[in-house]
Amino acid sequence: MTKPTYNRQQLLKNLENNRLARESSRFKNYVAREKFTTTLAGMSLEDSQRYIQWNKYAKAGFSPSDRVRVLEISEKAPKIKLKSRKNRQKFFKKIEATDKEVTRRPDPSSYLAPEYIEAHRHLFDNGAIKIQKFTPQESGFNNGAIGNPKDHVVFVMPKDVGETLIDVSKGEPRILEDLLGLHLGDLGDSPVAIDIPKESIRNLRIPSGNEGSAFEGYWKPGGRTYPGNMPEAVIDEVPWGDYTIRPLGGN
Repeated sequence: MTKPTYNRQQLLKNLENNRLARESSRFKNYVAREKFTTTLAGMSLEDSQRYIQWNKYAKAGFSPSDRVRVLEISEKAPKIKLKSRKNRQKFFKKIEATDKEVTRRPDPSSYLAPEYIEAHRHLFDNGAIKIQKFTPQESGFNNGAIGNPKDHVVFVMPKDVGETLIDVSKGEPRILEDLLGLHLGDLGDSPVAIDIPKESIRNLRIPSGNEGSAFEGYWKPGGRTYPGNMPEAVIDEVPWGDYTIRPLGGN
C-alpha cells in the first residue's frame, strides 16, 4: 500500500481558513448582539418590549402580517395611565417587588386613572376567553366552575384578543404559552378555549397581583400580560353552564 502524502502548506492553509471562519462567525454573532443591545438601549420601555416580541415572533415562524396582528393588539389597547405624575416604571417595579404573601399589593383603582380603568373594561364588551389545560367536567374539579378554587377568580382576555391569538397560533399550546406569558407546559398538549359571554362576566376588574394565579415574574401591574403585553382582567369564577368549551390545536 502506498503511504499517503500530505501537502503541509495546504493543510496549514486549510486550518487557518477554518480558524478565520470560526472567528468571523463569532464576530458576526457578537456584532448582532451588540447591535441588538444598542438598539434596545435607545428605546422606551414599551418600544423595547415591542422590538423584543417582534424578533421572538419572527423566530417562532410567524409571518410579517401575523406579527403585525399580534403587536396591534397592544398598540390598539388603551394606554396605561396613572392617577398621579409618578414615574410609572419605578412605581410599578415597587409594586411588583411587594411580597403578596406578606403585604397586599395596592388596589389598581388607587393608582390607575379612572378613564383608563373604564376604557380597559370596555375591551370585554363582547365577552371574554380563557385558554386552559384541562377540559372542565360537571361535578368535576371545582364543580366544573372556571376559576381558582382558593380565591374564586379567573384571569381572562377580551374575546377578540383571544380569537386573534388562537388564529395566529393555530391553537398550538407552546406558541400560546409564549403569547400569553405562561410557563412552558402550562397548557399541556391539548388546551381548550373557554368562551365566556358578556352576561356571564361578573365583577370585572384589573388584576391587583394579589390573586393566587398572579405568578411572580409574570404578573405586571396595569392589566397587561407579560411578556406578551396582552390586555387581561380578572372576574369572579364562572359556574358550570355559564360558558362554552372549544378544543384547540395540539395532540
